Amino acid sequence: MMNKKYMLAILVSILFSVTAGMVYHDMESEDLLANINLRIQEDNRDNTWRVRGNNGQNRGTLNSQRADKDRISWRAMGSDMVFTFNKDVNDYFEVDEGLFEDGYTQRLDANNRIRLTVREDAPADTLIYNVFVIDAQKFVVGNSPPRIIILGR
Repeated sequence: MMNKKYMLAILVSILFSVTAGMVYHDMESEDLLANINLRIQEDNRDNTWRVRGNNGQNRGTLNSQRADKDRISWRAMGSDMVFTFNKDVNDYFEVDEGLFEDGYTQRLDANNRIRLTVREDAPADTLIYNVFVIDAQKFVVGNSPPRIIILGR
């Protein structure tokens, strides 16, 4: 009986030793971004293009806390698409160089991603965006149209 307890203690200490290196995190706040991963894809039931989360749920409306610095990522599934925002994205998001050069529109090739990070100083507001699916010649349905609500602190 004592040998089993001794062996269990050794196994637990080995487990903690091995996993200790795996749980190291750089705790700077800029590295702790919440990721919101979305897919834009055709619904096979009714041929409607939708914004969906990884779990398949409709995500036409996104809520984001600007203090969380959410990173929102859209993937175009199966077609090139054009994103158009109703307000200048540079006021609300950190945007990679070369994207949204006019502040409002961006083409996205099929099966690629656009990633935007909500600015910590983004105004509390609602942004409406449209996604035009080029191959289908249709707009994506969300909450007619999809939107992002940026909440204050």
